[in-house]
Amino acid sequence: AVTERTRELLVQSSKDDLGHVHLAVTDCGVGIAENDADRVLDPFFTTKPTGLGMGLSICRSIVEAHGGRLSMVHKSGPGATFQVALPPHKETVS
Repeated sequence: AVTERTRELLVQSSKDDLGHVHLAVTDCGVGIAENDADRVLDPFFTTKPTGLGMGLSICRSIVEAHGGRLSMVHKSGPGATFQVALPPHKETVS
């Protein structure tokens, strides 16, 4: 739906001192309305007329199954930013 500016997707990754991996994905779309921010990761919540509302919920389930966290970052300006934080991988010894 964005036509008045360049459509861009920014993907950033980093690793903190504890070995956690951080991934941030930022778009320049229409963004998330403030009153939708608390529900955007909920199953079946969508702002699209034909959306199912499962994409972000499934992503959150996968990230949490690996001990991580998916969150939305409030930002000024157009678009939205979502962050994933994952703990370091621990090898299991049998």
